[in-house]
This record gives sequence, structure tokens and C-alpha cells, in this order.
Amino acid sequence: MATSWRAAASAVLAGSIAVGPVRAQGPQFEAAVFHLNTSGSNESSVQQPPGGQYVMVNGTIGTLLLNAFRPENRDIVNAPAWVTSEHYDMTATASATTTSDDLRLMLRALLLARLNLAAHLEPREQPVYFLTLARENGRLGPNIERTSRDCAAVEAATRAGVPIPVPAPSNGGDPCGMRANGGEIRAGGITMDVFARNLGPRAGRVVFDRTGLDGYYDLTLKFSRDQDSANPDAPSIFTALQEQLGLRLEPGRAPLQTLVIDRIERPSPN
Repeated sequence: MATSWRAAASAVLAGSIAVGPVRAQGPQFEAAVFHLNTSGSNESSVQQPPGGQYVMVNGTIGTLLLNAFRPENRDIVNAPAWVTSEHYDMTATASATTTSDDLRLMLRALLLARLNLAAHLEPREQPVYFLTLARENGRLGPNIERTSRDCAAVEAATRAGVPIPVPAPSNGGDPCGMRANGGEIRAGGITMDVFARNLGPRAGRVVFDRTGLDGYYDLTLKFSRDQDSANPDAPSIFTALQEQLGLRLEPGRAPLQTLVIDRIERPSPN
């Protein structure tokens, strides 16, 4: 039964993948400036502050590519080394009423134009994890509970520029968001789909939600990282998921939408 379930999941994923060259669609930024960042700092950030801006500080072109095209596979194929090794500051501006989705399309158009980018998306089968319920009776762990917050309404109000007050969760997480710090994740209203996608970088593979849980959840997850010596007694992320949340990661394979670079050039300053 498990084998046929995984095969069915792979078939569904394959059917959702768009294949072909990536193209610019929709609106474009009014202005954009790139600067090579040689600070040597380990800190980087990407933000979309109010006013129709997209700002990256000390980030890589690889980060912008992943944000613009959102491939399921985080590995960018055929990219030159500088795409992930060189760091840049980038500020792009648009209309103050530009939505978050429009900013992503604008970023895509900007990269195609300023980097002389030619690329395409194609499915490539990769090892993945499926986030599932750990117990046959579906009982969740002590560190997760469904929240009554209507985070969909909160997000819609924020996009409309009329944010509504949201009570903070008791675990110290962000209301209708997630806070990650080393080997700790605190969420104050997050869907299992969003949680699964954020587990990927920490688990080492893309993670797909197969819990069947709908709605929004408050949760706290504490686990060890290989490079984390501050808390050597903390459980692995796999054990922590089962003990603290009543969830588990089941290994499998699935075709992942992958960004393949055909041509790319370093950005000009202006």
C-alpha cells in the first residue's frame, strides 16, 4: 500500500509541473540598482517593505532566482559558481500599491532583462520527504494545537493596507507567521503546507505536506543541528517532530520543478 501511495503522489506532483522556458509576464519595476557587496558579512536579508519595494542586502543572485521562479528543487542547474558565491545589494521600486505576487513577477522580469537570463523549468526526480501523521489514531503531540485565528483574513487585510490586530500566541511565535532561530521553530498560526516547505532546508530535502490537516496551527519545535553545539542533548529534527508534534518525515521520491540556466550574466550596477 505504501509503495502505490508514493507512486500516486509522484504522479500528482508531475502533473503540476510547468515545463518550458521562463518568460517575463506582467508589470515591471520602475527602477532597480545592483551593487556588489564585499563586506564579508555572514548576514543577509530579503525584504518587501511597504511602498512597493524589493530590497536584498548581502544576498546572492541565486537567492533572487529562487525567489523569482520558486522552483521546488532548491538546486539551480548549470549556474556558474558566482551565482551562489558573490553577494549583492539590490533595491527595486514600484508603485506603492503593488502586491507581493506582482513584486515576484517584477523580480522575474528584472532578472531576465538585467542578467540577460535565459532559463527553463523541467521536472527532475529527486529524494524528498512527505510530512505525515506519526500516530495511527491521528493524535498530535504536546507542542502543537489548532488556532482560532483567521490568518487568511489577516493576510488579506495586510495586503489591502488595513492590518487588523492579531493576538500573540502563548509560545512567543509571530502571530500568523513563523520564527526560526537555529534549532528552534515557533509558529503562531501556520498551515501544514507552509510548515512542510520550511522544514525542507532543515531536513535536507524538499518536504511535501501529506498530513491531511487543514487550518492554522500554533507550534513549537526544538531540535539539534549538526553545527549546533549549544544544545547537544536536543533530539534530531526527525525525533523532535514525532515526540513534540506527533508528525513524521517519510522518505520518498518525486519529480521536482527544477530551474535550469541556459545563459546568465552578472548584473550591471544600473
